[in-house]
Amino acid sequence: MDISYVTGTKKFNYRVCAVIISDNKILAMHDERSPYYYLPGGRVKLGETAEQAVTREVEEELEITLEIVRPLWLNQSFFNEVVDKLDYHELCIYFLMDISHKVKEMRRFRKNVR
Repeated sequence: MDISYVTGTKKFNYRVCAVIISDNKILAMHDERSPYYYLPGGRVKLGETAEQAVTREVEEELEITLEIVRPLWLNQSFFNEVVDKLDYHELCIYFLMDISHKVKEMRRFRKNVR
């Protein structure tokens, strides 16, 4: 069960996000439902640590397992979501995650394929 609830037109979310940097670029995602880009991540489940949640969310969304380098920051946001028209109160912990070993594996794979 996600740590998230709706009361009237307001919604609370406890989320985690992964900051993944490679070649001086930050990975951002986009889908057809959203008019904006966002970082990989999602809601924390009841009884799950933030570290477990960010690792699980990255595995679900990107199908790779990454290591957490360190927490970066805790952000509290208040915003109106254009997709569901709810007023959000959100707590999000951002984690720096290491993708360097995956990038090396992909480069090795590309060399062997050619």
